[in-house]
Amino acid sequence: MKIKRYFAPNMRQAMLLVKEEHGDDAVILSSRTTDEGVELVAACDPEAQDYQQQKAAPEKLGSSYLSPETPSSMKKEQQEPVAASPELNSMAQELKAVRAMLENQLSGLAWGQNEQVNPEKVGLIKRLMRMGIGWSLSQKLVENIVMQSEQAWSEILMEMEQGIPIEERDVLERGGIVALVGPTGVGKTTTIAKMASRFVMRNSPNQLALITTDCYKIGAQAQLKTFADLIGVPVHVVNAQGELYALLASLSDKKLILIDTAGMSQRDLQLSQQLTSGHDGISTVRNYLVMSAATQLNVMKDIVKSFNQVGLQGCILTKVDEAVQLGNILTVLIEERLSIAYMSDGQRVPEDLTPIKARELIDRAIVLGQQSSNTQQDESALRMGMGKEISDAQ
Repeated sequence: MKIKRYFAPNMRQAMLLVKEEHGDDAVILSSRTTDEGVELVAACDPEAQDYQQQKAAPEKLGSSYLSPETPSSMKKEQQEPVAASPELNSMAQELKAVRAMLENQLSGLAWGQNEQVNPEKVGLIKRLMRMGIGWSLSQKLVENIVMQSEQAWSEILMEMEQGIPIEERDVLERGGIVALVGPTGVGKTTTIAKMASRFVMRNSPNQLALITTDCYKIGAQAQLKTFADLIGVPVHVVNAQGELYALLASLSDKKLILIDTAGMSQRDLQLSQQLTSGHDGISTVRNYLVMSAATQLNVMKDIVKSFNQVGLQGCILTKVDEAVQLGNILTVLIEERLSIAYMSDGQRVPEDLTPIKARELIDRAIVLGQQSSNTQQDESALRMGMGKEISDAQ
């Protein structure tokens, strides 16, 4: 076994030196922080390198010229893929386990080094992740910030605010055809009722029309009809796209048309067949995605990615009163360039629905972040993010 000592200004460069000389088979024996940077002691098993070279040799031969005189049976054997042996599968699993262990060890090293070298940067990332901001966005926000500046945090908040698209006009004042789309159970029907009630308070009920395409959920139509009866507005039910075309044409004199769609999972194959998707004939429909604020960040990203198939104008955030963090929605709004129209933080109709600006949402996220008790969990996520970044260095 060959053992060698490496010196570098930081952990990333030290890992690159080891990888360039020994490849992925190197094993880190020890590491420590010095006055000049980082010291790594790495080792490599020559037998492992010989095995990799022998494994690569048949691959090169397989791509060489095949003589016409080669028997057909030999050609067939060479063309058929060789099944992986149990020993190779076991070795692959062991390598994955070693990689995970190295990421865990490197995360602690990176954490300590970054706290010593860039304590201001680490402190800002901690504050962002305590709000619920994603790891990638947190890094991007602090990347170009001058750490010595006392206004660093204010600059980050300003950059976040500028990164969220602005809904220039209130949805109800703008009018037109508005459809609410989203997964099941996020509160689309209740949000429709709140929007309809708020519109009737400002305008005549004759200027409003309600449409529902939800023919799957039991009681969905009855719930909307109950709200509609209270404000004196009829509800139209459509089951097919042709019916929707005809109905929208007959309601062209209405100032506002609200469409309540059926809730669908973001993985539903029928999502592209949503009645309000951007097909010919209903291109004037503005789709707003309704999302629960209590949804996890990775799930929220998946929802936005899937429902972008129908064309999204913006989003409406519900169940804010149930959320412990709001950084997840801020991350999605900034990374997906999606504007937010309304925020709902209760069940009261129509009180618990308010237009919200980007700065107001950021302020709410800061308050919830200060109240969060997941400090250890956020720090663990930060460490793992740093460890994975180093292990993935090319």
